[in-house]
Amino acid sequence: MAKAGRSATPRVTIKDVALRAGTSVTTVSNVLNGRTNAMTEETLRRIQDAMRDLKFRPNSVARGLVTRRTATLGLILAEIETPLFLQALTSMERDARQAGYSLLLCNARNEADERENLTLLLEKQVDGVVFISTSDDRNDDHILEARAAGVPVVLVNRAGQHADCDQINWDNADGVTTAVRHLARLGHRRIAHLSGPADRRSTVERLQGYRAGLEASGLPFADELVRAGDYTAQADSWRKATLELLAVADRPTAIIASDDIVAAVVVRTVQEQGLNVPGDVAVVGIDDQPFSTYLALSTVRLPVIEAGRQAISLLLRRLKDPTAEPEHRLLPCALVERGTCGAQRHLGVS
Repeated sequence: MAKAGRSATPRVTIKDVALRAGTSVTTVSNVLNGRTNAMTEETLRRIQDAMRDLKFRPNSVARGLVTRRTATLGLILAEIETPLFLQALTSMERDARQAGYSLLLCNARNEADERENLTLLLEKQVDGVVFISTSDDRNDDHILEARAAGVPVVLVNRAGQHADCDQINWDNADGVTTAVRHLARLGHRRIAHLSGPADRRSTVERLQGYRAGLEASGLPFADELVRAGDYTAQADSWRKATLELLAVADRPTAIIASDDIVAAVVVRTVQEQGLNVPGDVAVVGIDDQPFSTYLALSTVRLPVIEAGRQAISLLLRRLKDPTAEPEHRLLPCALVERGTCGAQRHLGVS
C-alpha cells in the first residue's frame, strides 16, 4: 500500500499578511501595486516585515489582472545556435530582473518562426518585446501591428527602419572602414574582403565601409580582391574563396572576412599554403565571438551586449512613458587588435 504523501504547505495569502501586519487587505494590496504615497512609513514597514517573515510571494497572475501588466518581457532572438547574439542574454536578463521583470526567450530561425513567437508572447500578455534579428530584409507587418496595438517594441539589428519603433543598429560600415585604414597604416596595399550573405543589409554596409576605407587610405578598389564569404554557407566555400584570393597575381597581404568563423577558416587555409599569419597575410574577422580571444583573432566587434542592454533600457522607458518619442540609435563597432592583423614582415613595418 502506498504511503500517503506529505500535505502541501498552505500558500501564504494577502489575508495572512494583513493579519500579521495588523492592517486591512486593501492596504496590503496598495503596497503590492505601488500605491504607497499616502501610507505612513510605519505601516509600510510592518507590511514589508510581515511579507518577509511569512515568506509571502505575490500572485503575479492576480496582480496582472489588476495592473494590466504581467511583469514579463519577451525576447525573440535569431540564430540562437551561435553564441553571437546569445552574448547579450545575461546582461539583458539581469537588467530586466533588477527592474522587476522576467524575460521570456524565443528562438526565431525565420520570419514564420518570428510571427508565431510574437503571437505566443502576446497571448501570454508580455508587457513588451525585444527583437534581436539578422539584417536580412523581412516583412515587418506583424511587428508594426503589435506596435499599433500599444505593445512596446524595440528592434535590434533590423534591416527595416520604422519611425514608430525604438531601434538600435550598429555601424557596420564604419567598423570595416576602421579595419581597412588600420591595415593600410601598417603598410598593406592589397587588402581583400570576403563579403557576407547577399541578402543581408550588413553585407551591403560592410562593402560600403570597405570601399570607404580604401578611398580614405588612397588605395584603389579592385574587383579581384572581393569574393563571397557567405557565413551561412559551407566552410568549403570559404576555403575556396580564400584560395582564389591567394592565387591572384598580385595577391592580397590582408583579408577582412565576413565574420569570425569565416576568418578562422581563412587563417587555417593561409597557413596550409605555407604562408604566415600575420607576417605574409593579415586576417581580420567581424563579430568578436568568444572564441576569437583564444585564436588571437583581430576582429571588428559588434556591440551586441551593449545593444541588448540599451534595448531593455528603451523598453522600460517606453513602459514608463508610452508617449515618448521613439529613439533610433547607431552604436559604433570597434576594431579589436590581436595577433592576426600584425605588420607585413617583408615590408619591415613595426
